[in-house]
Amino acid sequence: MHINFTWVKEKAINEIDIFANPENEARLLHIEKQLQQEQELLAIDPKNNRSVKLSLNQILSFETLGHLVKVTLLDQKSYILQKRLKELTALESQNFYRINNSQILNLNCIQSFQLGEHARLEVHTQTASIYVVSRHYAKNIKEKLSCSNN
Repeated sequence: MHINFTWVKEKAINEIDIFANPENEARLLHIEKQLQQEQELLAIDPKNNRSVKLSLNQILSFETLGHLVKVTLLDQKSYILQKRLKELTALESQNFYRINNSQILNLNCIQSFQLGEHARLEVHTQTASIYVVSRHYAKNIKEKLSCSNN
């Protein structure tokens, strides 16, 4: 299957037109369903050891705990994922980016940023949390933040 993209500035930002052969209808309906489905992660509540579905738009950050990952929500509740941090790099398409060797942050939750000590970037979130972006990841994060502001 060959896909052609045409970018039109006059098009509404929340609208996409797709022109396809009627034989591709089932495929495209399946893709549409996946795009509209809210993505969730299955985590463990450490208080009662029960599985909980977490919506990606509720998540503020991921922090490594060895072979596990601590998930912090916007309401400051914490959950555990039985994954390693490097397994979550696929979430970049959802605007989750690594900010240092032990944390991934939801860039949609950033309120402001400023330079900190030792050329590190300090990121302030909507929840009044402050995260430190290491020098190694700072350039990438600044680019992502400036792209999202345009």
